[in-house]
Amino acid sequence: MTEPTSKITDIPIDQFGERYAGLRIVNPGADKAMVRSMEKYGQLTPVIVTSNGSDEYELLDGFKRLRGGLALSLSHLRSHVLELNDRSSKAAIMQMNWVGKSISSMEEALIVHSLCYEDQLTQVEIATLLGRHKSWVCRRVSLIERLCDEAQNQIKLGLIPVSMGRELARLPRGNQEALLAAINKHQLNCRETTKITAALLTRPQHDHAVILSHPWEFLRPVDEVDVVQDKNLDPIVKELQRKLLTMEKYCLSVACAIGSTILEQFTEKEELLLVTCCKQAITSLERVQGELQRAVGVQE
Repeated sequence: MTEPTSKITDIPIDQFGERYAGLRIVNPGADKAMVRSMEKYGQLTPVIVTSNGSDEYELLDGFKRLRGGLALSLSHLRSHVLELNDRSSKAAIMQMNWVGKSISSMEEALIVHSLCYEDQLTQVEIATLLGRHKSWVCRRVSLIERLCDEAQNQIKLGLIPVSMGRELARLPRGNQEALLAAINKHQLNCRETTKITAALLTRPQHDHAVILSHPWEFLRPVDEVDVVQDKNLDPIVKELQRKLLTMEKYCLSVACAIGSTILEQFTEKEELLLVTCCKQAITSLERVQGELQRAVGVQE
């Protein structure tokens, strides 16, 4: 396979197309930092574009630099021009950002999903194109398909973080917009969203409206348990009760999270980490079960 021809040149800022912008996620904080950097030091590295040989250029890498240039009213941007087709352009976006580890799993999913449904590539073909395993491609496609359109749009615009998108994806698509509205109305952070998602997954459907309209009532820390307030109780009894109730709440929370999460959606390294933790937890739970059964006189 021959290397694509390339050149470096200055391109008028109004000649950049943003066809691939929807495959990247906006980070307002990073955009502001880029403006400050370009204002102080100028453009340090060229943007990467693809050209079909005419005066039309599609931006592949450097969307923050483009937005920074527009904010500073620059007339041109230094550009590295490649000649690539559509499929190769999307693969190049992925590979260029893998080098600097500047692409999120959600952005990977957007690109893979586009290759699958817009370019009509099979998952095996995408895996070959990107040099990844088919299971990795499958996990990325699944990540997008489980998210409702509104959640995808808000993530792309940087209105909610990628980690919050993973929490939304734990719910059925039809229930995600209601949670999304509650997140925006009550300004919930990722930790709070995780707890509300767990409540929605464990409570019956008729409780959901109350949970979403009054989320703060369900955001009490998991270790704040309702222990019996009796001054005559032995301190050891109080402590054991607190620990047992805390354990129960944690166990229910973990069961909910694990039960509603598909481990195959993550990278192989992340999946292996979680599987190892699950095995360690099973060993600990077996020991706890034995002690609890002994305490209440139940034969193992």
